[in-house]
Amino acid sequence: MKLMQKYGAAAAALASVMLFSACAEGADIGAARAEVCVNTPTCVVVEVTAGDEEKSLYDALAVFAERGELTMDGSWSQYGFYLTSLNGTDADEGKQLYWMVYTSLEERDGVAYSDPSYGTWEYEGKQLFGASYGVSGLPLVAGEWYALVYQSL
Repeated sequence: MKLMQKYGAAAAALASVMLFSACAEGADIGAARAEVCVNTPTCVVVEVTAGDEEKSLYDALAVFAERGELTMDGSWSQYGFYLTSLNGTDADEGKQLYWMVYTSLEERDGVAYSDPSYGTWEYEGKQLFGASYGVSGLPLVAGEWYALVYQSL
């Protein structure tokens, strides 16, 4: 599986973990249903199997955290929730390492939720693009994938 050539060995290691992963039992988030398909200290992949566009990726992560399936930390601002830590891995501004968000959701109702110029990431043969919004601004749309990947800008 080819993730991103510029990440070389790290991408290959992550790919080998993902090849042997299966989605965990799903969780209901409002009318939505989502599953965690990858859950490591440096990568979380969520698949939305039933949508509820009134709910966001943040809502799904909060449910998974409440169930003890992952941990997260961050803060709210006028722009939404800023994720600073996931599964015990903290963003490190000094090393320019952050939690990057990728999604298969490109455009919906005239809103561009991702842009390939922000970066790309591949999972299960699907190309995900850098998100235009943070976790609280990404709606839970059926059939879409969301990946949170710890990496440098």
